[in-house]
Amino acid sequence: MRLAVIGAGQAACTLIAELVRGDFAGTILVFNGEGTHPYQRPPLSKTPLEQSLALDKTRLLPAKLAEDPRIQWIDAAVQSITPETGEVRTASDGVTVDHIILATGTRAVRPEIDGLDPNMLHVMRTWDDRIRLETAMQHARHVAIVGAGFMAFELAASLSGNDRTIHILARGSRALPQVSAESALFLTARSQAIVLTDCSVSSYDRATSTLHTSQGPVTADCIIATVGTTPNVELLLAHGLADPDGVPVDPLMQTPHPRVSAIGEVCRHMHPSIGRTARIESISEANDTATTLAKRLLGTPTPFQAIPWFWSDQGEHKLQIAGLSERSDKATVLQADDRRHVVARHHNGRVTSIEAINAATEFMAARRLFEQGAIPLDPLLDSGSVMALLQSSKS
Repeated sequence: MRLAVIGAGQAACTLIAELVRGDFAGTILVFNGEGTHPYQRPPLSKTPLEQSLALDKTRLLPAKLAEDPRIQWIDAAVQSITPETGEVRTASDGVTVDHIILATGTRAVRPEIDGLDPNMLHVMRTWDDRIRLETAMQHARHVAIVGAGFMAFELAASLSGNDRTIHILARGSRALPQVSAESALFLTARSQAIVLTDCSVSSYDRATSTLHTSQGPVTADCIIATVGTTPNVELLLAHGLADPDGVPVDPLMQTPHPRVSAIGEVCRHMHPSIGRTARIESISEANDTATTLAKRLLGTPTPFQAIPWFWSDQGEHKLQIAGLSERSDKATVLQADDRRHVVARHHNGRVTSIEAINAATEFMAARRLFEQGAIPLDPLLDSGSVMALLQSSKS
């Protein structure tokens, strides 16, 4: 079998590794349009900006595996595909394959701000984004981060120091809406950034280096947008195999077209653990969807069953989340002190996620419990900790 893998990020590299280790009998053509070897994205926002990253230290694939003779690396972006024939075209060439795998991920949203030169607006998604921001930080003293999710606080932690003022501008009523209000309060209280809520940006005055916002003027000689991402679905839109919110796939990562599959953050599928279809952006989603597809291609199809998990390094504080909650789910604090903070999110007496800050054992215990099935709330509250509940379940 001859495969075309479009993209060379986490999902693509996990798929490649699983196929090679599973003795895949075929050829894997990998289209990488970034102009650099595949690299890990989390260090881009989690590593201090004053500390230059070495590209070789972020490799996604060991050299021995990347050089497997079954893999052909094509350093070009794909311009179009034809599912009916299996044709994949770049700007200068075209190939025909048996199966096309979309692993194109997402790209950062770049909001338009009146008066702001687009070249002055930074995002953090690619290696080039990181290099641009490293350069800007050599002279920036007043940083405004538009958006208040995980990446905003990761960047704020990596930018702090050198008498630098950092503002995080949250459009909503609070920062970190992905987690409970209790976890958000713990993290925002320990951030060196100044957080402005209910804050919308109207314009930028370059002469005075000022952002005009609904909460007043904010001095900013560097502006970073962390307002979300959009899936890279353009190759499939013309064929009716995608919509603006991603690529629908079945539990084996197959699209409705027999020649096309999709993995990673670009795909949307049923998650048995949460009982609904979702497109999830996380390392776990990239790895688990890739593993699911690899098993199918290796002849041992196994429907997707993985439990979502997430993490965010914000300076010295590490947030880890097992499971996935709706924003309306209730929250109960299980543990709280100056260092550790653990929250159970729940709905109708069932735990939907565990938010663990500086509490890795609670996070790992939560993942194991979710793998065993639904976690009822009352036994968890009686146990007082996720680890205690896990241990009692084994006795």
